[in-house]
Order: sequence, then C-alpha cells, then structure tokens
Amino acid sequence: MYRHEPEQLNNPAVSEDFSLEDIVREFGGNDPEVVPEREADVKAVPPKAASGTQTKKQCTDDTVVFSPIRTEQQSPDLEAPMKVVSDGKLPVAKISGGKKAAEKSARRPRKQSRKEKLLSEIRECAPISALERFQSCRKGIGMSHLRVLILALVMFASLFCLLRTEFGWSFLPFFGKLSQWIPVLLLLIAILLAYDVFLKALKDLLSLNIGLHTLSSVSAILTLVLSLTGEIACTYCANAVLLLFSQMYALHAQRTAAFHTLRTVCSFESPMGIFDAPELLPDADSLRRDSGNVTDFLEKLDRPDRAARALRIYATVLVFLLPSLAYFISLSASVSVQSALQLLLLCSLPCAAARSFSRPFSVISKRLSGYKGALCGWYGAEVFGGKHTIILSDEDLFPAKNITSNGMKLYGAHKAPRIISYALTALRLVESPLVPLFQSLLDAQYGKTFHASQYRIYDDGGIGAEIAGDIVLVGSLTFMRSMGVHMPAGTRVRQAVYVSVGGELAGIFAVKYKPSSSTRTGLRDILANRNFSVILSTRDFLISPELIAAKYELPTDHLQFPEYSERLRIAELSPKRSERQGALIAKDSFGSFAVTAAAGRTLRSATATCLMLNLLVGVTGLLLCASLLAWDAVSVASPLHIALFQIMWSLLSSFVSFIVLKL
Repeated sequence: MYRHEPEQLNNPAVSEDFSLEDIVREFGGNDPEVVPEREADVKAVPPKAASGTQTKKQCTDDTVVFSPIRTEQQSPDLEAPMKVVSDGKLPVAKISGGKKAAEKSARRPRKQSRKEKLLSEIRECAPISALERFQSCRKGIGMSHLRVLILALVMFASLFCLLRTEFGWSFLPFFGKLSQWIPVLLLLIAILLAYDVFLKALKDLLSLNIGLHTLSSVSAILTLVLSLTGEIACTYCANAVLLLFSQMYALHAQRTAAFHTLRTVCSFESPMGIFDAPELLPDADSLRRDSGNVTDFLEKLDRPDRAARALRIYATVLVFLLPSLAYFISLSASVSVQSALQLLLLCSLPCAAARSFSRPFSVISKRLSGYKGALCGWYGAEVFGGKHTIILSDEDLFPAKNITSNGMKLYGAHKAPRIISYALTALRLVESPLVPLFQSLLDAQYGKTFHASQYRIYDDGGIGAEIAGDIVLVGSLTFMRSMGVHMPAGTRVRQAVYVSVGGELAGIFAVKYKPSSSTRTGLRDILANRNFSVILSTRDFLISPELIAAKYELPTDHLQFPEYSERLRIAELSPKRSERQGALIAKDSFGSFAVTAAAGRTLRSATATCLMLNLLVGVTGLLLCASLLAWDAVSVASPLHIALFQIMWSLLSSFVSFIVLKL
C-alpha cells in the first residue's frame, strides 16, 4: 500500500513534461515575465533591449509567476497612473456625450417609479378576473377626478351668481343684461360634465329601478327648461348644479373605493380570507381566517348596499307622490304644475343622500390598503355586523420570530441536551409555538430527539409525558407548584418553561416575548368595540392575560381565557361550509385581521347613521316645501333658502360621517 503525502497547495511544482515556451505557445500572448522574489534575482534579470524586444527570462523549478495574458491591446491612457495637466488647466469631465458615457448609461437600469413598480407587481401575481376589473376601473378614474374638480368650480360660480342676485351686488359688473343667462350657461356646463349621472339614470330606467340619479336628472332638465322659457321670476339653476355635483361626487367616490379595493386585491399573492363562522362556537358567531377566495370576493363586491336599496324605495315613492302633489297645489295656489314639481324635487332630494355609503367606503378602502386589507363592500359590512367572537391564536399575539431565549439553568445530574430534548418532545405533543425555539437550542447542543410513549394535558398549564422511561413534566411555574415539584431558592421566573424529571426540577428555560406593533393596533381596535369579544386559543401555556397587559399596555378585562385543555380544543376546530367571506387580507397577521373586521363594523354604522339623517332631511324638506306652496308663499322658498337648507344638512351629514369613521 502506498501512502500519499498531503498536497501543499501553497508551493506549486513545475511540470517536467512542459517547458515555459510550450505553455505560452498553448495559451498565446506575449512571453511571460518572471517575477523574482529575492534581491539577488532582481540583479540577475537582464535589462530590456533598446529596440523594444524582450530578452527571454530563465525560470527556476521553485517558483514561476506569469504575467496576466491580455487578449486585446489596452489604451495608453488607462495604463498611466494620472493625466498630465497642460497649460495650467484642469481637464474637464464630460457629463454627457461620448461613447463610454453612452455605453454606461445604456448599461444602467432605469429606476422604476412607484406606480410602475406597483403595476409590475400586480401583473405578476394578480388573478385574471381581478386584473381585468382593476384595469377597467382605473381607465377613467383620472378624468372623472378632473371633471369633479371642474364641476366644483362651476358649483361655486353658480352659488356666487345666486348671492349676487339675492343681495344685488352692483359693484361687480357681469356683462350687463347678459348676467341673467350666466346661471343657465353654468347649469348647461354642469349637465355636460355630469353625464355619468344621466347615464346612470338611463340605466336605472331600463332596468326598472328608480333612484336618486333619475330624479336628479329630471330636476336638472326641468330647471333648465323653465329657466330658458322664463316661466318663473327667479332661477333655481344654482340648486340644480348643487344637486348634480352631489350625485357626481357620489359616483366618483364609489369608483375610487372600487379602485383602492381592486388594487389591494391584485397585489395579493396568496390572500387570506376573513370568515364568519356561526357554527364554530356554541351560541356565538365567531370570526376566523382561512385561505381566501378571490372569485367569491369579486362576485359579491358590487352588491347593492342598504342605503341604495332604501333610497330606491324613497325615490319610487316620490315618483308617484310628487306629480300628484304638484297638481293639487297648482289648483289652490298661483303656481303652475311644472314650477311646483321643480320646487318639490329640489327640496325633497337631499344632496348628501347618494354618498351615504360611497363616501365612507372610499375612506375605509383607502385606509385598509395601507394595512393590506380589502373589504367586500356592503356585503363585508353585513358579515362583520352584529356581535362576534374573535379567536386569538399564538401567532396573532406573539409571532414565532418575536419569541427568543433569555437563558437557561439546569439542576440535577442530567445533561443539557437530554433536558432540552425532553422539553421539545413534550411541546411537540401540543404543537406549541415554542417548538422552533427549543429545536434551535437542541441543534446547538447536538442532541438527539426522543418520543413520548404516553402523555396528558393539565388545565393548570402543563404537559406530563413518559419519555425514554422517565416521567417528565413541562409547564409554567404555577403548574410545577400545583404538581408538588420542589423549587429551590431563586427559581421563581414567570416567563420560563420548567422541566421536571422524576418529580425533581431539572431545568428552567427563560423565554422573552417581543410585542408586535401590528398586533397592538389590532387589539386596540377590537377591545374598543363592544360588539367584539375576544377568546384566547393559545397553545403556549406561558401566554396569559397578565402577559398581554404587560407587553401591549392594554386592558384585558374583556378577554376570555378558558382552561388550557379548552384552548387546545378551540385551536383544533375545523371550519364549516356555512361560513361567509367578508374580506381579504394579504398575510396571516392579527393586525390586518382586526383592523379590517373593525372597519367593516364602522362602515355599517356610518352608512346607517348617514342614511337615517338624509331620509329625515328629505322628508322634512318635502313637508316644508309643500306647506309653503299650499300657503302661496313661494317667495319664502327662494333659491337662496333652498341652497342654504341643502348645504347645511350636507355639512352636518359629512361631519357625522367623519366622527363615526374616526371612532
């Protein structure tokens, strides 16, 4: 048997079969240059010839160093260490132009804008149906926003003309006798800008659905006709423009809400859905998370909201009531049927009614996009309405990355790998979130795993198992005391996993929990809403209401904390088929889950409040206008009074919606 000596990588030997000339001839290039290492070798190297040719060097068998072989000739400027400045002028660097600058700019990738980056991410992971709807919604939203802004300017100009007419401001010249036609011209411009309202009204008529858009279109056309014919002394063009602006703004808010919702859905790679699980817990509706269904979400996103259904009923009643009421008023008062119908329409149609749902939904959808959540419109608001129980898991409170080791201490004659393996085996029986932590500790100790022959779960927060012939107890400090395990002095650590072998304390493993900012936001929103109750289904026996209150600095009086065995049973519950999906979230985090569920509840409350207020305004305006017309007091129902009535209640409705959304 031959014994090979280890190779000396730092002392390469020269092959005897090939000479230096053969190697150079094989690879090509100039003659190699021998770099001597000793001072004597430097003196032995002959100088270069004057003609520019090199004299071949002799190489030894000890060390041969080759100069790098160049495949192309280098520029002389690159070989020089610096450039010589002539005439005392510094060379000017060329910012643009030149072949090198062009090649450098061509190689440099163009930095994507935030919008292009978002669209590229959407195209990669978005479902086809969601992407198509997002593209169609995004196509005209910019022009719609511009038209709303221009229509707002037209509305302010109309209100200014109304104030000038009412107060007789003569210091502002308005084209002399043509000033009376300016409100009519502004109304005509408003009709052209708000063509979406008329298209929506036509669509509703074809589907036999009468809404506020239909009555608003009739009111604008009727006002324009009466203003052109000059049947009434004063013009109500400003009131019609105000009504058209409110309807146009409501349609734009609805489109904006759909834009933010679809953009968030298209950015999901594998979304999670929030489901209403009425059969998960006895006598309680609960909310849980599971894999989301984008197709089902898109099908139910455009369902009509409660405000739209109620306003359709209100508009249908007005269609049959107002013409009859205008006819009977014209018989007893000095006003025509057309004028009475126009005034009744302007007073009974609340300006803020159309945006009772669209405006809150637009605000909420934009807010949820920052939390990577998407609410399924009014359907999602109905799903999250009422009283619900939210089940909290270990990952919701303290993700695995936020749980770290804070030291350990061993007792008795057992080695560290064996105690860690005992604890790991017991924690795996209940699928505890502490398993990754103890697995890393075991890998650091190069220990081996064991298997439990039998085990038992204790409600005091512990696990008992028979592992490798030893009776092992793993649990909290309270559990060890209840089992009668002797605790030496200085072993009272609350956030620690205790391990007992044969009734004697064998090890203490301190655990550190780091709170999550997303979870803190979600807990604050859930605990502030009395319609949500929270129940803990944690597998970690160290998590308690006291720990949550200390880490997140929140009151935990409303938290339901069942026994340890009951928490494990709730964590293993499987979903039912009767669950309803109300929202989608990007990742399985409690922050997105809680904020989205609370937003659905808020949307329902804001819509119901604004709807009741606007219906009250409409009925009140109808009764007041009918009374004034019956008493032949048309001058009291002037354009300025009607405009102030509508603006005042619109501001009140917006303020109430703002307060509800903030709370």
